[in-house]
Parts: sequence; structure tokens; C-alpha cells
Amino acid sequence: MPVVFDLHCDTPINIAKRKFNHIKPEKLRKQSYLGAIFAHFISPKTKDPFTDAVKLIISTIAYLTEKNSINIIHNYKELKKKKTNIILGVEGGHVFDKSFKQFEVLYGLDVRVFTITWNNSNKLAHSALDADKKGLTKKGKEFMKKLAHYDIIIDLSHASTRTVLDVCEVSSNPIIASHSCVRALNPRFLRNIADCAIEAIAKRGGVIGINFSRYHLGNYRIVDHLEYLKNNFCIDVAAIGSDFDGINDAVFSGPLGIKKLERELAKKGYKREEISKICYQNFLRVFKTVSQ
Repeated sequence: MPVVFDLHCDTPINIAKRKFNHIKPEKLRKQSYLGAIFAHFISPKTKDPFTDAVKLIISTIAYLTEKNSINIIHNYKELKKKKTNIILGVEGGHVFDKSFKQFEVLYGLDVRVFTITWNNSNKLAHSALDADKKGLTKKGKEFMKKLAHYDIIIDLSHASTRTVLDVCEVSSNPIIASHSCVRALNPRFLRNIADCAIEAIAKRGGVIGINFSRYHLGNYRIVDHLEYLKNNFCIDVAAIGSDFDGINDAVFSGPLGIKKLERELAKKGYKREEISKICYQNFLRVFKTVSQ
């Protein structure tokens, strides 16, 4: 089984509840997870998303620091090969769009991946499901420029096509789309990422993590979406972003299902080094560019 770095897991909410589904963090090492990005999602309908996000992050840190097999990391140099390395993220600009101070607080809590939108647009940017042809706001463009001084990754899953293009143009931070399937293979779902957006991320050296949701995948398999990225762009843009614990229609019941994905890729003629690129190396290449 390949080593895996999963770009998007919504496990923090389950940690807070102590009720686990796809992922139980302390088991990830035995399931060949070198690492994962744990996304902290708060509904935009809540009264104070920022405060709730802070509480959720503190809950995650308290739980993970007690686990000997887990290592919370800020940059590539802190990665430990014998542990599961967790990068903390927040999902949705509505969590931190009221003031830059909110971002700074989250950064101080060790958050290093910031997803700019969720399904809703916010004061910084528009989402794909809300306004795919609208991008960064004036405040959002100013916000992106300030982020250049911080060692973070910008995550563009959920973002509108125009937002992706705008961010790729104005931002100097490393960029990923952590859990997005290919829109060309499933165009009925605008949450999937368009070719021009994939190209913009690829030109910036970023990666696209393919989502494991059947609804996102449409009539195609995970391997088909990965194959599309390889054939139409390059193998270096392909990655895995399962969306475990955030979806209820996952192709696999948990991390061990990735072994089946490896076999499917091998049957298609992928070499071991290509499978390793998809499973973890491509993302680690991006993570290395985060300032040390």
C-alpha cells in the first residue's frame, strides 16, 4: 500500500464529539497515512463562526497532542516519517473575513491551510455554487496580498472559477484545491473544478486533490478523474483529497480503501513512482515551498 497524504478530512468535528466515522486519528499510521489536512468547518449560518472555529481548533489540538502517533506540523522540516503528520486548516472565508486580526488569531493557533470559500460567498470571494463568474472582492484582493507575509497554503476548493483565477494572479502563497473533482467529467456539479482553473493552479505548481464523493465523481471513478488530470495537464498536479468525514457517499469506507485505488492505477499502467506522486509526493512538493 502506498504512503498517503490526504489533503482534506473533516475529522475535527468528530473529534469534538468523540464519535468517529471514516477516520480515527490514532489509527491512521497503521493505515499508511503519512499525513492529512484536518479541516475545521463551521456552518456560515451560525451566530459567530470565528469563535466556534477557535473552540473547534483548540479541541482538535488537545486531542491530537495526547496521541503518540500524531505530529501536528507547520512546515516540511517538522515532518516525521514514523508518525501521521497533521496540518490544521479552516474551511470557508466566512470564518475569518471580518478582519485580518481573525486570520492572525487562527494562524497563531497553528492553522496553515486556509480555504477561501465554502459553498457560500463571503466578504473576500465568491463560491462556485453561488456565483461562478464572480471572483475576489476588493477586500479579498487586499487580503490575499497580506497573506504573502505568512507561511500558509491557500485552498481553492469550493471557490468560483473566477476566484481561482484571481487568487492565482494576485497571491504569492502556495496554492491547492484540496478536495475537488474535475468539472469536465461531471459538469452538472459546479463545485467541481473547471479546466481553466486547473491550468491556473498547475502553472503555479499547485495540486488538485480528487474528492471521494460519488456525487462529485458523477459517472466516473476516482482513477478516471486522476487520469484526466494526468492526460490533460500533468501527473504532477494530481493528488488525493478524500473529504472523509465530510461526505456521506464516499466510494471507500475509510483509509484502507486507498489500497484498492492503488491497484486500479496499477492496472491502468501507472508506475510505482507515479502512484507515489499522486498519493503523497506531489503535495509534499507544494508543502516544501511553504517558507521555513
